[in-house]
Amino acid sequence: MNFPTSHPVWMWLYFGLFGSGALLLFGLIAWSWMKLYAQVSGRWRSATRWGMFGCMFLFFAAWFACGIGGPPGSMLSANPSVHSSSAAVGAAALSMYFTVPGWGCLLVGLRKTQAVVSHQTSA
Repeated sequence: MNFPTSHPVWMWLYFGLFGSGALLLFGLIAWSWMKLYAQVSGRWRSATRWGMFGCMFLFFAAWFACGIGGPPGSMLSANPSVHSSSAAVGAAALSMYFTVPGWGCLLVGLRKTQAVVSHQTSA
């Protein structure tokens, strides 16, 4: 495998390993969510949907954050000629853009779950 010389090998291995792990875990979360979604109905279904959207947005945020240190921002490169401040700022902005709705969707999902549970315990 040929790694570009502008970035140290450890960086490609680090981001490759953890990026693959994140992708695998997100896939397992989505698969588990689909199984749960098929088993529930009503307000439980709505709560799980909001939670999955939250996880999806947070995954997008983490993925864009990688573009700060690695390509296209390349701020972790030892070679200053490949640094791209504008790309790093864009990646950071997109990361934050997806983080806020991610946390918001998770909050809505948890509130809906809490409402369903409190309704069931009071009945």
